[in-house]
Amino acid sequence: MHGFPIPDGRRFKRIATKTRARLVINTRGNETMLPCLIVDRSQDGFRLRGSFRLTRGQLVEIILDDKPLQPVRCKVIWIGEAGSQQAGEAGLQTVGK
Repeated sequence: MHGFPIPDGRRFKRIATKTRARLVINTRGNETMLPCLIVDRSQDGFRLRGSFRLTRGQLVEIILDDKPLQPVRCKVIWIGEAGSQQAGEAGLQTVGK
């Protein structure tokens, strides 16, 4: 796996990956699982690519295909804008239980 330099303001180094996962979204008591790809990860978060609608601040869970019994709770930090290079991507920060 290749790491990226740590830019100013970033606390942890990103590690490039292409890991399949599922994004769990809970909307009004209804859980939806959507496939996604983890593009990179750091000690405190993930950058995902997939077809989903998220909002900043929303709480979600990531289930890695190789660790299905260990979901990771996260908060949506950013969402790629349509038409940008980050379209279809989202940045998540891990949060405590």
